[in-house]
Amino acid sequence: MKKVVAFIGSPRKNGNTATLVKEVMRGAQDAGADTTIFNLYDMNIKPCQGCLVCRKTGYCTMQDDLQNMFQQIVEADAVVFGSPVYVWQVTAQMKLLWDRLCGLFDENFQPRYAVKSLIMIYSQGNPDPQAFQISFQTNEAVLKMLNLQVVDTLLQAGGTDPRTAANNKELLLQAYEAGKAV
Repeated sequence: MKKVVAFIGSPRKNGNTATLVKEVMRGAQDAGADTTIFNLYDMNIKPCQGCLVCRKTGYCTMQDDLQNMFQQIVEADAVVFGSPVYVWQVTAQMKLLWDRLCGLFDENFQPRYAVKSLIMIYSQGNPDPQAFQISFQTNEAVLKMLNLQVVDTLLQAGGTDPRTAANNKELLLQAYEAGKAV
């Protein structure tokens, strides 16, 4: 059975980002996957201290909620990261998680684990879907270094109302199908 783990980096538990992540996970469940969702705003994630222990051992020594989340990523076949766009980038909670994933590669910048499929989900108030593409491309390059290969990116543009995604039937279908495909 495939395992899919998702991380919601939005303070809105029922907003656009969460709606799309949940729809991806519903598709994955319907395809027979074991799924887990973490709401990063509910988690205790400390900032990286730059000690580099994770690069030697593969695991962070700080004691917080990251240990379980990291293990879930290690065991997963596919990962989903969902975040609203704040000041051209993912939220601080998502960035905290990403900063702590250095244990996914070793001291020589070689991945420790097999390639995992990655679905990226973004929600932005700006109605222009091209507005933050440079940031999205940068994120994809960074995550690829961690052996997380983007297989699909979903974007809710113009999502100033937290119910926009829930009313976007076409995007909901894309999210569901993306989940089924991983």
